[in-house]
Amino acid sequence: YTLDGSDPRAPGSSPQIGEAVTVVPENASKRVLVPTASVSNSWKGGGYYSDAGWIAGTGGVGYESNSGYENYIGIDLYDQMYRSWTSCYIRIPFVLTQDPDRFASMTLRIRYDDGFVAYINGTEVARRNFDGTPTWNSSADTIHEDSAAVNFEDINISSYLSSLESGGNILAIHGLNESLSSSDFLVSTELVAYEAIEDDSSSDDIVQPSVLEYTGPITLTESTHIKARVLSGSTWSALNEATYAVGPVAENLRITEIMYHPQNNDPNEEFIELTNTGAETINLNLVKFTNGIDFTFPGLELAPGEYLVVVQDKAAFETRYGTDITIAGQYSGKLNNAGEKIELEDAIGQTILEFDYKDGWRSITDGRGFSLTIIEPTNPDPNSWDDSNSWRASAYTGGSPGRDDSGIVPNPGSVVINELLAHSHAGEPDWIELYNTTGAAIDIGGWFLSDNDSNPAKYEIAAGTVIGPYGYIVFYQDAHFDNPSDPGSHVGFALSDDGESVYLSSGVDGAITGYRDVEDFGASSTGVSFGRYYKSSTGNYNFVAMSETTAGSANSYPRVGPIVISEIMYNPDWPVGGSYTNQQYEYIELCNISSEPVTLYSETTGLPWKFTDGIDYTFPVDEPVTIPAGGYLLVVRHPGAFSWRYIDVPSEQIAGPYEGSLNNAGESLELSMPGEVNGVGEGYYVRVDRVNYSDGSHPQDNPGGVDLWPSAADGGGYSLTRKVLCDYGNDPDNWLA
Repeated sequence: YTLDGSDPRAPGSSPQIGEAVTVVPENASKRVLVPTASVSNSWKGGGYYSDAGWIAGTGGVGYESNSGYENYIGIDLYDQMYRSWTSCYIRIPFVLTQDPDRFASMTLRIRYDDGFVAYINGTEVARRNFDGTPTWNSSADTIHEDSAAVNFEDINISSYLSSLESGGNILAIHGLNESLSSSDFLVSTELVAYEAIEDDSSSDDIVQPSVLEYTGPITLTESTHIKARVLSGSTWSALNEATYAVGPVAENLRITEIMYHPQNNDPNEEFIELTNTGAETINLNLVKFTNGIDFTFPGLELAPGEYLVVVQDKAAFETRYGTDITIAGQYSGKLNNAGEKIELEDAIGQTILEFDYKDGWRSITDGRGFSLTIIEPTNPDPNSWDDSNSWRASAYTGGSPGRDDSGIVPNPGSVVINELLAHSHAGEPDWIELYNTTGAAIDIGGWFLSDNDSNPAKYEIAAGTVIGPYGYIVFYQDAHFDNPSDPGSHVGFALSDDGESVYLSSGVDGAITGYRDVEDFGASSTGVSFGRYYKSSTGNYNFVAMSETTAGSANSYPRVGPIVISEIMYNPDWPVGGSYTNQQYEYIELCNISSEPVTLYSETTGLPWKFTDGIDYTFPVDEPVTIPAGGYLLVVRHPGAFSWRYIDVPSEQIAGPYEGSLNNAGESLELSMPGEVNGVGEGYYVRVDRVNYSDGSHPQDNPGGVDLWPSAADGGGYSLTRKVLCDYGNDPDNWLA
């Protein structure tokens, strides 16, 4: 037996190549998918995966818009791929009736345009024209000329013979085209194995130093891959192998920092930091990253509380951070700047961590030089790594590989932009209110306020400024951030009536550090502030227009009305009437909840009300629509279809048709009215009501991973109906089917 992964069969008994066996012919049956979103890695083989919904066929896979590949293509993907996608997945099942140990050599023969990554039972065995970690929408790094693509390229993959299994197997190919506009694409392959002829002239002479003879129990001090054979006379048995995991690696090894998008967009400075959170030393032998990046750890020991890193480029990392940090090695692939799935497994394939990081979790980690850092490395729930609230930005640019930088800046959400006034009365200042959400005082001296992401240090808060526990502090335009006499006003600014963003950044000695809070707000009416409103149903905040300004104290209730969206028929399920389709029965109901009639037109600006998100509809100017106090108006997709179905609704209550259609999966629907004319003579629109509705089946798009919107309104004949008209509308708790 061996403990280093080598074959214990002795030198001199090496097999010689004999008869060729085509285990996968070129015209083999296969299943093909052109992915339009991420797919489980199980498609590559090695475990159960259902491809029942994939395209079935035989022969080569691809398309040809001119001529050249048509004789090689059995499954045509022109409609699915041309000008749409650059990747396709191919699964070819095959059965080995022979013992895989009979084979001495194996060759993948493949015609390809432009690149591919090949797998046998989930193990990568070959690739061409692609570097890094392939994703569902990857493309080839370069073209493979047509004249070469039509010929088989023979690739020796004998080192992967151990991937074969007696019985059912999967050969999987990730085909890659170079660009969306490529005129052709091709993947056609066969797999050939060669039987072994034994030469037993010295088979009883075991001389390899790594080969051990079994005499009794074996003690393993680290996770180990064991290979064993029995030698009986001059005959070797089939290879038997197994991996044993040693120590509490899965329980105590944690990813604690990710530098996924370094400053200056230099991928060579990427790194992932890992920590031993347990109380005993662990050995990382055969631990591996299986998604996001590719790396298998050597037999390194990690003491309790000790850190190490895996890096994209060792030389670049040491140039930046020095040589005092333990580097486990360089990984292949690179981290996706937009975010991706990271998967870490122990030696026997048990998942240690599996999570999707996202570039939107902490904006300053996306190319600004800060890393994503886990807040609580000892959290016993590994699923928490998948939650944005478990991560913060590093305290300083460059991150903190090999050390703990907690406690330097507050955790996310500790100090928030709580309310602001951007459209003040004549002569009155704009203002920005901050709120301390914690029970401890926080020193914000040296922090910054700005309305520009490219220059976040426009206003520096005076040293010694402290917000008490659950306290408020207000900064005014005339006294602070637009006051030339205030030494912290580096670049004076005012807030825009049209809407913009406000940035709060931590800082020290004039430099930005890793705490950031950002609030976006839209156009506002004079004297109307924007503030945070907590939705108990979803556990998150909306930053919306307030019913009252409350500088220095708790926020008021959101501003509601005078017109509200009261009903949404987004996925009708009515019988077809005449030539009408179901979609033409869509409608949006509006209600005037005020005590006065409201005309959907501004005499001051000469502009009508309109929908500014969801659908495209502007209310008429020549005959402005007025909704009486307590009255309703139906904005419909198709007036003829609506009146055919709802014969009792008077025509004066019907407006339309609108362009576009309501999304059956859910979307943002927004009604706006004309605001005042800005300083350059342009009219702008102020949001009156907004509803981000859903069909009830998209937990991944909702706070807390739970979709609370009623699903019965999704094609079941029901509409979404607002429960309480005068209550805040953008809350699933205020809607029913």
